[in-house]
Parts: sequence; structure tokens; C-alpha cells
Amino acid sequence: MSPTVVAGDEPRLLFIGQDLDAIRGYLASGCCPAPDGLTAYLSLYNLRSKADGFGGLGLNERGEPVDLEHSWGAGPVNAHRTATAFGPKHLAVGLDLTEAARSGGIDAVLAGTYDAEIDHLGHLFAEVPGQVFLRIGYEFDGAWNAGYEDADRFRRVFRYIVDRLRSGAHAEDVQFVWQASASPLDDILDGEHEDIRAWYPGDDYVDWLAFSWFLHPDEQPATGAKPPTARQLAQEVLALAETSGKPVMVAEAAPQGYDLRRLTRRFTGPLWDGTAGDGERMLSEEEIWHAWYAPLFRFLHEHRRTIRALAYINCHWDAQPMWGPPYQAGYWGDSRLETNRELARRFSEAVADWRAGN
Repeated sequence: MSPTVVAGDEPRLLFIGQDLDAIRGYLASGCCPAPDGLTAYLSLYNLRSKADGFGGLGLNERGEPVDLEHSWGAGPVNAHRTATAFGPKHLAVGLDLTEAARSGGIDAVLAGTYDAEIDHLGHLFAEVPGQVFLRIGYEFDGAWNAGYEDADRFRRVFRYIVDRLRSGAHAEDVQFVWQASASPLDDILDGEHEDIRAWYPGDDYVDWLAFSWFLHPDEQPATGAKPPTARQLAQEVLALAETSGKPVMVAEAAPQGYDLRRLTRRFTGPLWDGTAGDGERMLSEEEIWHAWYAPLFRFLHEHRRTIRALAYINCHWDAQPMWGPPYQAGYWGDSRLETNRELARRFSEAVADWRAGN
């Protein structure tokens, strides 16, 4: 098993992402704390395909850097550039295995069809100056991620990829991350509450546990549905982490539905509060802070011994085809901290307190 990079009273890590434009905007502004790491996303199936932008890897089939910033409609991605061009030493990678565009993909991975692609990841790992936090099949419990619904198969493919990487070079600096969505929307879509432990590949294969954080932790949908809250779902991940003795990462966090530049909030989607993008309300910085940021940092404080990393998505969602109008994936807004001086100041103070263990 890979050595755990933080535990106990070791430093808490801040990551910023999730695309190159988001990273550049955050770093160039100087608005906020210097991150310890950055985030990038990869498609395993396309890592050696030039026609598919090398899956966002930023390296060609020979492992050489390429001047290509690939996009799936959610901002430019080049994981090699993210890891080497900006200064922060750690890299958090979301490794996509979904089958929406690759029917039978997971079975093909298990059959060895993509062994070369898994091995190819080692070229990227060799260039990362710090640790790689590899989130294999991130948000495995999300109903929107086709192919992960078979929990047994997910456990097997997670283990297969870990075993394959450990058998090669550069795996000593890789932290294997098991990330739940911890989203009430998943339970609404499924019509039931699932036991995430069914997807857990085992302590020998997991270095970190993780979850996403987009809603107020105690918010309930306006539709009348009564799923477990985001807090309750996150606590399920924390309970498993504490039993397993593993650290936890909030691997994706952003104030969904808020526009920090325009100081507004809109409906995120019909399953939650209304038609996506409708219902615009003007808010103050104070109201936005207390509606989303303050609950997040309180939660981090309450679980400061276990939650050791936070990955904030500093993104202009509304400008990206995947997330912008007509909002087929819901309304997300604009979470760029550099667009609002007051929220950036508060975020900076809150991160400093969290890093200090306060």
C-alpha cells in the first residue's frame, strides 16, 4: 500500500481546479492562499489516442509532452501541464471510467484491453514533483455515472487498476482515492438509499476516502423528496474512514447555484428546487458566505482530525458548454473567488484557520 502523505496532525492540503482556465485565474489573481496541489481529469480509455486529445493527459503515446489543451466542454485539460507549469507540487487526478460513451469499457479494462493505458499513466506520475491523488472512478455512487452501478464490478476494476499500477514504476508516490458523490440527488434518482460500503474495494487498495460537497449540508429539496442530507451522506464516508484509519479528502467542492461575481443564486434543477437557471435572487457577500462557505468550514473544523484535504473548484461553470445554457446538467453558476474580493478574503482566512488546525 502507498505511504499516506498526511495523517494525525500533519498539514492539511488545499487543491484548486478543475480546469486550466480555473487554475490560471486563481493563481494570476493572487486573491487567495497558494494551493498545495492542483486538479485535473483524465479519460482512461483515450490516454493514447491523439484523436481524443490523449484523454487530457498532456503526453503523447510515447510519453512526450504535447502542446494540447483538450476539452470535453468543461474547460481545457492538460494534466502534465497542470502538474509541472504552476508550482504546486501535488496533483489530484479524477480518472474517468464511465461507460456512457464506451459501452463495455469496464469489462474491457478487466480483460486487459487497457493495460497499456494504465501503464501509460506512469509517464505522468514520473513528472509530478509531489504526490498524485488518483481518484479512480470518482463519484462511483452517482446515478449519472453509467457503468458504476454494479458495485462488485466496480470493486474489481478499482483493484485491477491499483494492482497494475503497483506492478510498474512510480506507484510509490500515488495515493489511491475512493470518492463517493455523497449527493442527495443520487438517492432521489435511484429512489432509494444505497450502502456505499458495497463499492469499497478494501483497506489494502485505498489510501484516502473522499466525497463531493456542492449543497448546504442540511438543505432539503423543495420538491418534497426526503433523501438523506449531504451532511448525513458525508458522515457515512467519514465513519468508514475512521473505522479504516484513513484520511479523507473533500475532493470536489463548489457553491452550486451561486454566481460570486454577480452575487446571485438560481435554481439548480427540477429534482431539487426548480427549473435550472430560473428563480434568480440577488444576495450579499454575507448571505452567500453564511449559506455555503461557513457550513463547509464548520464541517472541516468538526472533522479536522479526519478531513486532511480540500479541493475547491474555482470555475466559471456558466461559460462552459457542459455546464452552461441550456443547463442539461443543472445550473452551477460562477465559483471563481477572484471575482469577489470580500469572499476571497474570507476564504483565505478560513483556509488559514483550517490549515492551522483551528
